[in-house]
Amino acid sequence: MPNVENGSVITLETECRICAGKDRRVVSGVGRDAKPLTTVICTGCGLVHSHPIPTKEELDRFYAVDYRKAYKSTYEPKLKHTYRYAPGAYQRVAQIAGHASPEQTRFLDIGSGSGEFLYMARKMGFEVTGVEPNTGYADYTKRVLGLPVQNCTYETADLRDDGYDIINLNHVLEHLPDPLASLRAINGLLRDNGLFSVAVPNIQNTNHAPSTRFHYAHIYNFNHETLKAMLLKAGFEIIPAASASTTILARKVSESFSDAPIEMPENYETLWADLHATSAIAHAASKKGIGRLLGKLHRYPREYLLAVSHGSAPKILDRAFARLNRTAPVRTPTQAGN
Repeated sequence: MPNVENGSVITLETECRICAGKDRRVVSGVGRDAKPLTTVICTGCGLVHSHPIPTKEELDRFYAVDYRKAYKSTYEPKLKHTYRYAPGAYQRVAQIAGHASPEQTRFLDIGSGSGEFLYMARKMGFEVTGVEPNTGYADYTKRVLGLPVQNCTYETADLRDDGYDIINLNHVLEHLPDPLASLRAINGLLRDNGLFSVAVPNIQNTNHAPSTRFHYAHIYNFNHETLKAMLLKAGFEIIPAASASTTILARKVSESFSDAPIEMPENYETLWADLHATSAIAHAASKKGIGRLLGKLHRYPREYLLAVSHGSAPKILDRAFARLNRTAPVRTPTQAGN
C-alpha cells in the first residue's frame, strides 16, 4: 500500500470481524528488522492487524518453508527450545486435563510446532493428533518424538469426521488471515462441550521492545478483550479459572455463531495509548529493556548447556514430565479407566 503517516485514519472496504467498523488508524509503518510493514488498529474495538492481509498463497509458501528459518533461524527444533518450552507445555496440558471429563480423550494440536504439547498430552493418556504446516518441524516431531503429525494446514488435514474433545491452538491464531473464520471452523471440529485452549502473544505486553512488536508472521495482534470477543462470536464460553489475559481455555457451547457487532471503543483508546507510551530508545534504556537483555544473557547459555546434557528431546521431555508430575500429578484418561 502507499506510504501513510503514522496516526492517520484510513477507511477500508472490509468490515472489522469484531465490531464491523471500517476505520483503521495507522500504528506503525515498519516491522522487525526494520522491514516495511503497515500495521493498523480498528478504532471501533482495538483489533490490531497488518494491512494489507497477505494472500493465502503467500502465507502457504511462507509457513511451509520460510517461517521457522526466519523466526527461529533453524529448519528443525533445537534442544534448547525443547528445554525452554517443556515446563509450560506440561502445565498447560495439565490444566486442560483438570477441566476435561474422563471421556474426553481425543486431543488435536493445530500448529503443533516442535511437539511439546502433543508429547505431554500423550504422556497424560490422551489420544493425540497433530497438524503442522512447516515441513522441517513436522518431519522432526514424527521422526524424533514419534508423534502422529500431518504436514499440512488444518484445512487440508485428514481429520476425524466424529470430531475431537480437545483442540489446542498455541501461538497460531495470530498467524491466520481470518481468525474468526478459523475459530468457527475449530468449533465445528469439536464435539459437544469440547474444550478449546488458545494462546496468542499479548500486544499489551510492555516487556517487548517497540521495534520488535510487529512482524510479517503475526497478521493479527490481540489483547484479552479482542481475543475474548472473537471466541464469544465463534460459539465458545470462557473458563475464567483457567484463563489469563491472552491464554484462554474455553468450552464449546453452541454451533450457532453471532454476527452482532461488539463495539469496544474504550479498548481501542487504551490500546492506542499503550502502544505509544514508550519509544524504542526509551524502552532499550529502561529497567524493563535492560532487565530483559540481562535475563537473556544469563538464561540462554544455561538453557543450552542443560539441554545438551540431556542428550535428546525425548529425554528432556520425559524428565520434565517426571519432575513436574511428582509435585502436581494430573488425573489422566488412562488413570480414569479409559
